[in-house]
Amino acid sequence: KIYDTRYWKEECFGLTAVDVLEKSSHLKCIGSSYGGNAKPTKFLCLILKMLQIQPDDDIVDEMIMQENFKYVRAIGSFYKRLTGRPADIYEVLEPLYRDYRKLRMRQSTDWSIAHMDEFIHMLFTEERVCGIALPRLPQRSVLIEAGYLDEGPRITGLVDAMDGEGPRAYLQKKVEQGNEGAILLQKKYMEIANKNEKNIVDGKKRWQMGFDKDNKDNGDTRWSYYARAPDDDRKQDAASGDRNDGRGSPGATNGNSDRAE
Repeated sequence: KIYDTRYWKEECFGLTAVDVLEKSSHLKCIGSSYGGNAKPTKFLCLILKMLQIQPDDDIVDEMIMQENFKYVRAIGSFYKRLTGRPADIYEVLEPLYRDYRKLRMRQSTDWSIAHMDEFIHMLFTEERVCGIALPRLPQRSVLIEAGYLDEGPRITGLVDAMDGEGPRAYLQKKVEQGNEGAILLQKKYMEIANKNEKNIVDGKKRWQMGFDKDNKDNGDTRWSYYARAPDDDRKQDAASGDRNDGRGSPGATNGNSDRAE
């Protein structure tokens, strides 16, 4: 049906990669087909032309990285998702989660509004986008384990917002600015930190409970819950062969473990 459209016959004949970039800068919407006869959109016509001419990766990446024309970025992202290597797809498209510009989407019978980050999320999570079945994309964790991606979470816009500051310093900065979300988050953080100092009484035993903080090599912080008896009590239990008086520690998975994460 794309070959039979007037737009394909008049506007898409003999186009080069640069011509496709120019044509896509004049788009007004994205989508698949519309109307009773399922007429393809101009967006699909240009995607098909890119699949025919197979532009270099540098050109496609430039279409995605430029910030002046949002529909050029949408076409480049869609083409990258169709033809790119999984690791390249994650590296190139994940930074676009910070783009919140609106996109008009033409449905079969009506119109809708989506944002660029929502469109990118669809490319990552859905099997069909704009009526096109997408190639299977491995999960990010699988590529990290295989060594194709660096360990750690994806890069987000928060990294730029922190300007080299640590998470705590950035949180304190937002609290001073009166950000309600930051104030609630700091309050929750303080509640968790204060639990490290609390003890609870379990019969004749005094158990310590709280959260341990483990800093990993990649900079991530992992909190794990613990509930254990004081060191003196554990030594006496080990000497008597009756650890924890047979009751097991609160929060532990069994009687022989004094820690549960």
